[in-house]
Amino acid sequence: MPYYLKKKVIKWAVHLVMIIMLLVTLFPIGWMMFCSVKENLDILIGKIPLSRAHNNTHEIFADHDSLWVLTSDGGINKWDIKSLKETGYVSAQTSSTHYLFDKDYIWVSSANKGLLRFEKNNIKKSKEFKMPLPELDKAKVVNTTLVSGWGKIYLTVQYQGYEGLIEFNPATEKTTRVFDLTNKLSPTQIRSLLPVGGKMWIGLDKGLMKFDIKNGKVEAVYDLSQYLPIGVARLKAVGGKIVISGNNGAFLLDPATGKVIKTLYADNVLGLKVFGDKAYIGTNRGYKIYDAKTGGMAGHEMLFRQVRADGTVIKDSEFVPSDVSAFLKVGEKLYIGTTFGRISVFNEKLNKVVDTSSARQGHLVISWINYVDMWKNVEFGLYLRNSFLICGLATVFAMMLSTLAAYALSRFDFPGSKVFSMAILATQMVPGMMFLLPTYSNFVKMTEFTGIPIKGTFYGMVFVYSVFYVPFSIWILRGFFAAIPAELEEASRIDGCSPLQVFWYIVLPLAVPGIIATGVYVFLTTWDELMFAWVLTSADTMTIPVGIRNFVGNYQNRFDLIMAAATVATVPVMIVFFMLQKYIVKGLTAGAVKG
Repeated sequence: MPYYLKKKVIKWAVHLVMIIMLLVTLFPIGWMMFCSVKENLDILIGKIPLSRAHNNTHEIFADHDSLWVLTSDGGINKWDIKSLKETGYVSAQTSSTHYLFDKDYIWVSSANKGLLRFEKNNIKKSKEFKMPLPELDKAKVVNTTLVSGWGKIYLTVQYQGYEGLIEFNPATEKTTRVFDLTNKLSPTQIRSLLPVGGKMWIGLDKGLMKFDIKNGKVEAVYDLSQYLPIGVARLKAVGGKIVISGNNGAFLLDPATGKVIKTLYADNVLGLKVFGDKAYIGTNRGYKIYDAKTGGMAGHEMLFRQVRADGTVIKDSEFVPSDVSAFLKVGEKLYIGTTFGRISVFNEKLNKVVDTSSARQGHLVISWINYVDMWKNVEFGLYLRNSFLICGLATVFAMMLSTLAAYALSRFDFPGSKVFSMAILATQMVPGMMFLLPTYSNFVKMTEFTGIPIKGTFYGMVFVYSVFYVPFSIWILRGFFAAIPAELEEASRIDGCSPLQVFWYIVLPLAVPGIIATGVYVFLTTWDELMFAWVLTSADTMTIPVGIRNFVGNYQNRFDLIMAAATVATVPVMIVFFMLQKYIVKGLTAGAVKG
């Protein structure tokens, strides 16, 4: 092989090895950052790829020749009603989603994006409206509810501690009123809404409320916990009565007395829709029909084709039972929605499924909400501030003291200088844990003698870290100063500089790379230190390692939040490192040639 080709091959081989080593080094950090935006369940089960949002069918609407299939992930699917072929699609990428369909728009409420409006003619988002909601932890919003009535849109959220109803005027695009729904069952969560006449029936987690919209007053509250202990999840009016449903079944309620008069179904209800005098009740195997005229019940199961892993329907597969969450009746055809965006078309006259299809897969879930949830559950802002303050001051003080001491040891030969240098090195041979108990005892004794609190204070931690890292910094910086030619100092003295001026104007600028390299080491080491911070800090002075340790103790099953916390702790120091990388390299090479 020619010499220059061989040299080039060796060069590229070295580069390849360096890149591989870099990737191996960065992989744990990259994996940590990747896990910080994953769902916790995926981390627990060891699933590597990002999950897709659940695209369970939420609502089905028809408009002229179009069928609209609206899914729980914010997917708006427009199909041809005859062929069930897709003619349009857009994803709002929302969570806790609810829909409202009118003549020109599709309204979408969600926990993470508030109120959105999509145009039906081109399926594009035309506007996003900010709702007057209090500061909410969006990850804890169970559901949102959206209904229309009296020319207005009414919005609420199911959230612990929130008992409000927002009235929005779509004509003026402004919020007109916010009702306080505090009642005798409070604290409650709002689960469903039903406008009937001039009243708003409101399903609560403990019962049912009758609310006068005009006067803005609560008229009556009915405790239904014996029927629906988890709450009234759905409300529909049929035959002058109200059907209420939830996890424990569906019941017929007399609105005049607020009493349950009949049990329609005695298991979990997942969907509820009324067409004429019939109430269609979605179950976990199919659906039931309540006929308000006759009082009779009917039902169907085995309605859905099987699906593949990607959610697409296997056309020739056998029919199986499944959850039913949405209904739409057009003539003799009943469109039934279930999980994976599946739609079955059931011909009630022929009493069989005549067609089936499925909506698009949900969007990839990138859970930035983990960071929001992490900041809300733990005082991470406090820990971040404390870490920067303690580590920054400790680094400054350690560099000031070690710079002066290292210069003196490298330039001046005084009695005991060699012994002093060896003593400095000897301090690094004692494990840090050996200093913990004496340090704690000294802090307590000094507080008893002086009355000045030291344990749990900023200056106490700054003092500890400064003292611990000064010896090592002196040993490192001594080599940097020894590498600076003494002839430069002699020349400056000949020119009339005093010893202080020689140090300040000549030696110190040349030692800056070494000082920065040592300072970065001290900062990074103190940033990650846990043992002393765990024992010597208080609730107000805890640093990030202590905060993450508390986080692990309180939320040991929320690995997604732990990864988010670790990412926030790692990224700032990575930024500092890369910003000062040039100086670190210079400092390392400068101190490697002498001393």
